[in-house]
Amino acid sequence: MADKKELEQITNCAMCANMCKYSCPTYLATGKETITPQKIARLILYEEKAFIDDKQGFFDVMFQSAMCGACKVHCVYDNYDLRKFIQRGRSKAFKEGMLPDETRKRIETFMRFGNPYGERQLLQKGTGDLGYFVSCSAYNDQQLLKAMDRIISVSKEQVHEFGGADICCGAPLYYAGDTEGFKRAAGKMKGEIDKRKLRRVIADCPNCMKMMTEVYHEVGVDLDVEFVHTTEFLNALLKEGKIKVDRANTTATFHDPCILANDIGVTTDPREVLRVLGFEIREPVYSREDTHCCGGLCGARIGDCRLTDKVSSMRIGELKETAADVYVSACPTCKAVLSDVDMKDITELVAEQIINE
Repeated sequence: MADKKELEQITNCAMCANMCKYSCPTYLATGKETITPQKIARLILYEEKAFIDDKQGFFDVMFQSAMCGACKVHCVYDNYDLRKFIQRGRSKAFKEGMLPDETRKRIETFMRFGNPYGERQLLQKGTGDLGYFVSCSAYNDQQLLKAMDRIISVSKEQVHEFGGADICCGAPLYYAGDTEGFKRAAGKMKGEIDKRKLRRVIADCPNCMKMMTEVYHEVGVDLDVEFVHTTEFLNALLKEGKIKVDRANTTATFHDPCILANDIGVTTDPREVLRVLGFEIREPVYSREDTHCCGGLCGARIGDCRLTDKVSSMRIGELKETAADVYVSACPTCKAVLSDVDMKDITELVAEQIINE
């Protein structure tokens, strides 16, 4: 451990009553005690004291956390985040070449193309010092991109859109434990933003936003720009009257993306947008800071696809219980993973209801 305080933190977590497990989507979906926050903390403590002989087993558990932040939100200790310690475990796994197969394959694709999906073309259009970063997960979502283009056009905002090719926030490298690779990706992103002379950047992916506003700083890369999530941008356009919309007469359920709710703290803006659009909101049992991960966050998906499927199925069931007419999220990954409920991005709903004047 880096210092006595950190040793005290992980020890407290390891000896805790473990009630936060009832907020942990991976535990709730699988019932596996070994992947509850307290049990993971205990394994980390044992590994620190050299009590663990099965390194592969230890590293496998480190990659079974969704890294969604539910345990942090419901933790009884102040200023404690178990994910910091899990991330160190992943870094050890990377250094020792003991990554899960799915993680290794994703890293190989990233090293070849500069992104986790093998995207080859650069997406770039528009001008101005307001940027819109198209995330890897949004790059191939034509409905979302067309919706954003329509909103930008009608609002008359000057927006410089960019993404694709080897422009990636580096999150897959971070979650795989490749600290040096992530640092290089962060430096490249800083260069891409600086050369476009952007002062403000809209992000459609909550995880990208977390990387660029929080995690980059941890590796010594600071971006001198303001970041806003798509929902904040849309809400501002509606409040300022820059776009006008028809009102729906139907019901909608909003799925809070875990990183957007737990790390960025954005839960009000998307609901305000839905109300302006005329939707009656039906909340799922787990919403806002109590939301459950869709299962698609890099933290879980690149480590164990079986775990992902169980978490996703659980969340789909929770959403279906509302019996809403429309299911909405504000994360391209959530939209793709929760496609069984015909999930839409909130950007699409706004574009569909715009009144052309």
